Amino acid sequence: MSSVPLLHEIRTRYIRILIFSAAFQGTLLGFVASAFSLSVQKLAEATWYSGEYLQAIEFGKSFDFTIRAVENEINKTNNNSTFLKEDDVSIDSLLLGNGEWWYVWLLALAGFGVGLVKVIWNLLGSVVPNVCKQRFPARFPGFVEEVCDLENHDTIMAIPFFIVSALSGGLGACVGPEAALLYIGSSVGTLVSRRWQLGTIKARKIRGSGGQSFRNNDDSGENENNPGSNSSSAIDISDQQADQQSEVEELNDDNLFICFVSNLLPDFSDRRAECCLEGIAAAVGGLFPAQFLSPLVVHEVGNHWHWGVKGRFHVTETVATTGVSATFSYAIMQWLRGGTLIQSFKVPNIIGQSLQDFEVRFLGYGVLVGFISGLIGFAGFLIFICGVRLGQKVFMRMKMFFMKRVGLAEAVSHNIVTVVNPVIGGTLLGLLYVAVPLCLGGGLPQLYAVMTLGNRLGACTVAVTAFTKLLCLGISQGFGFIGGPLFPIIFAGACTGSLIHIIFPGIPVIISFASGFAATPVAIIPGIFTVTALSSVMFLLGGAASSAVFIACVVSYITVCGMGLMQGFILKGMKAAEAARSGGRDRSESELDPSSRTVVINPLLEKTQEGEISVSTTG
Repeated sequence: MSSVPLLHEIRTRYIRILIFSAAFQGTLLGFVASAFSLSVQKLAEATWYSGEYLQAIEFGKSFDFTIRAVENEINKTNNNSTFLKEDDVSIDSLLLGNGEWWYVWLLALAGFGVGLVKVIWNLLGSVVPNVCKQRFPARFPGFVEEVCDLENHDTIMAIPFFIVSALSGGLGACVGPEAALLYIGSSVGTLVSRRWQLGTIKARKIRGSGGQSFRNNDDSGENENNPGSNSSSAIDISDQQADQQSEVEELNDDNLFICFVSNLLPDFSDRRAECCLEGIAAAVGGLFPAQFLSPLVVHEVGNHWHWGVKGRFHVTETVATTGVSATFSYAIMQWLRGGTLIQSFKVPNIIGQSLQDFEVRFLGYGVLVGFISGLIGFAGFLIFICGVRLGQKVFMRMKMFFMKRVGLAEAVSHNIVTVVNPVIGGTLLGLLYVAVPLCLGGGLPQLYAVMTLGNRLGACTVAVTAFTKLLCLGISQGFGFIGGPLFPIIFAGACTGSLIHIIFPGIPVIISFASGFAATPVAIIPGIFTVTALSSVMFLLGGAASSAVFIACVVSYITVCGMGLMQGFILKGMKAAEAARSGGRDRSESELDPSSRTVVINPLLEKTQEGEISVSTTG
């Protein structure tokens, strides 16, 4: 009797699933992620990531420079200039107000390119409707929504998403690569489940076509004996038999091959969600410095912690399958690109030796850093929301203007605004980049520089950079650029860690950096385990320092959600949306665009007209 629960926990054999689903998707998406990373890098190097700006960023990544800065902190000297010598590389291009004015036209041009690709896709829908089945969406599933819902996507939409996201990230918009990769991963999972399911169904028809015909004949006989049946049902049954027979005859040349393959392939008729999960894990596998972070973020952020007997997924089995897909993608990314998008920070040995022995004060430092990071993260979240809503309002106001004042058709107005809106957003981004040049791009190139150069940049520059980064993220997503919020939020966390180190120099440098780096994203994205593990892997922490990072993440999450800050903001937004609908102010907009029937409360939560709340990320 005791073996029955154990059997439920172990489940059945799934080696064929590992080979034909997880490994296949991991290999394919590893190449896709490598191509995406290369395209973004080449676009950035050809435009904004060059010249003095590049030299200053690379100087911040210098290993020797990091040693000098760390030794200064360990020895507790009074020199707060981070040991910059007169002959060191200038970092003036990173200071406030020192951005280049050509950033404005570069980002405006990027917005025009993004809008043009969207309009071309919309026009292709009228030429080849069987291929381009839907218009480029005004909003797209973001990081949290993609991982939670495991949506059944239109797989062909992955192509324009890839192009638009590469243009957005490569030309300097404040977005990360994870949104497009997650969409592609979910699309590949959907495609794999459909095609392999189709192959098994065809094989069954070939092997059991006679039995199926007999079953249909029996059904038709029952309908004939039934007094309530009519002649149309018999005609329908005969049509179905003819269609099935024609399908079998069309496969005569491939019967042997399909039957052979079907013996190898598992049945994916009820595994579409699992296939999407494996595709998403493979897409994320090339982002982080360790592949186990991919299944971790998929399960934690997606809230898939359920047992297989009663829940949606079996935890151990899905960890195994998603782990295989992430490992294949991770290996290919390391092979082709020489590393993942986020790599480990080169921490000198002197840091590790100073934190080997646990001290209770480390936990106190973590609590302090977590509280400050939570408040900063929530304030940045509000700024992010302002940018998103600004872009949405500009889009709808311009669309209404072209339809009502100019008298253009809805489709024409939509295409015009689709191009103009990103251009406006790109112009705003360019102006912000002139004022705060460290906010350029998704934040990965500047991630290490803002930590090592924090004292030289100053508390004011670091603080302004953190909040402006989240504003740029909101403008990018609200005005039509395609990308995810994860990497810009991580960069804002790095700025928070650097700021805390400047304000409280008594806190060990690695604890302030690593804890602020991890605790700030937790205030916005619910992933305590994921960001703790990411920080531990990035900074090569031991158990003592990791305990401070973990408690900082917990305190940050409690500060924002436990004290009701996030809930109060969401409820306030829901009440405002209900009042706006009851007053009829949004009625005209909902008639213009059917997608506006979903009222976006904020980029992480949305409330539909039926009153249901679902997780979402605005694009």
